Amino acid sequence: MRIGVTGASGFIGGHLLKALKQLPGVTVSPLVRKRKNSPPTLPELKNFVQGQHLIYHLAGVNRGPDEEILSANILGTLRLLVAVKTYGSQKTQIVFASSSQVYKQRENPLKETHATEPESLYGVSKKAAEDLIRLSGLKHIVLRLSNVYGPGCRPDYNSVIATFCDRAVRRLPLTVDGNGRQQRDFIYIDDVVRALIEAGMKRQDSRRAVYNISSGKAASLRQVIGNIKRAGMGVDVQYMNGQGGQSYGCDPSRFCKVYAWKPKTSLATGIKHTLRGFEEGSGS
Repeated sequence: MRIGVTGASGFIGGHLLKALKQLPGVTVSPLVRKRKNSPPTLPELKNFVQGQHLIYHLAGVNRGPDEEILSANILGTLRLLVAVKTYGSQKTQIVFASSSQVYKQRENPLKETHATEPESLYGVSKKAAEDLIRLSGLKHIVLRLSNVYGPGCRPDYNSVIATFCDRAVRRLPLTVDGNGRQQRDFIYIDDVVRALIEAGMKRQDSRRAVYNISSGKAASLRQVIGNIKRAGMGVDVQYMNGQGGQSYGCDPSRFCKVYAWKPKTSLATGIKHTLRGFEEGSGS
């Protein structure tokens, strides 16, 4: 089986690439970019898409200037789809890493049937990319990921857990915007990689589907900090105001049922692994 991976140099992509290379009968090709600050061109994508049975589309921008986010996530996705339809095969399947930010996040827990009314530009770009994939006519699975963390995640970019763990290892105070009671659904990278592999490798009846990938358990920032302290880190915490902030969690039961998958890594264990990654220098 021939598999292509966009965004293979990123946090999730790097972990996925390593796992895929360990599977028997699989040939994995990461998309090699000449210019990393702009979407790939069709000539760049031509060789990448040819002969691929499955493409994991993980490339994108989480934070940055508005134009960069929109260009990377929307134009980058469009060009990939055009390349597959022009130079590849209609039988190629796309597994797309979307985000829980596509939802109207005042609903809780968030299910796939809930309104997709993004409240951030990043969420807007991911929803637009989902729509482009849906309209392409290609076989696809969209995975709406909640807050992914683990060794190799970037502080001030991938996850608040990455930011907290990085600062804890460097003995810097943790700054919380709010009173820390706001909740998020955090999921460890190994569980996400297993879900990506299940979605791509297991053949199901529905080849055009949308699923949440999450722990199914919302945790507050205070709980995150508590786990960092219990892992042996003495940290000072600064709460910037008394507001609780918005909370939400995701419901992954649809994917759990269809693929017999479930998250295995607890928040406490995942935070220990993440702290160790930063201590060993792999977290930055």
